[in-house]
Amino acid sequence: MIISLNKRYVFVHIHKCAGTSIEVALAKSLRHNDIVLGSTKSGEKYQEFFKRAIGLNKHSTALEARGFLGEQMYARFFKFAFVRHPIDRLHSLYAYALKLAHNTELTDDERRNFEASGQWPDRPPFRYKAVAAALESSSFSDFALHPLTWADAGAQPQWQSVCNAAGHLIVDHVGKVETIEQDFAQICEKLEVSVPLEVRNTSTEKKSSPELSALALTTVRERFARDFELFGYSAG
Repeated sequence: MIISLNKRYVFVHIHKCAGTSIEVALAKSLRHNDIVLGSTKSGEKYQEFFKRAIGLNKHSTALEARGFLGEQMYARFFKFAFVRHPIDRLHSLYAYALKLAHNTELTDDERRNFEASGQWPDRPPFRYKAVAAALESSSFSDFALHPLTWADAGAQPQWQSVCNAAGHLIVDHVGKVETIEQDFAQICEKLEVSVPLEVRNTSTEKKSSPELSALALTTVRERFARDFELFGYSAG
């Protein structure tokens, strides 16, 4: 999340929607009293401080940002976010979870404990629900059907990040990852900044749409029904 007091804008960083790339790019135009949570070196360094001090974090929602700024100030700010096709976003979470797991080895004691109890170690990245679900799944379809997947913050519907409790948008602009270059250019024009956008924190090079079994596809459609509708994505 970015809250720029100087440029008067709020960027809502939704999981697996190119938020890191956007925050790193926009950070180049920020001033000392602007707030960036996560993504950049300073953003990651002070994220816990801001979480304790103002109750916001990297993936805080628009509703939470409004609560921090207050109704009147929030109304004067330009608020925006980026979204992604729900299936591609879930697949990105799956690939990212596998990447985290494969880059971190279990110790001998942890492996023996898992074999005996079936419990993953209580440390990153194994404590993350998406990582546990990915390790226990033999395919993307299995991941989409795993109960731990839907308990992970990264798999929550995107509308919850940019809407109020009634499901109505409370941001001014919603860009799409699929058209990120054009949409980000519009954002820069609105903010009167000129910064390059670089792809960061990618989970996979896969470009084609990931396949799901019939049951998994039905599950994803149901879980993300509001996302498909609100953001105009095809559920086919």
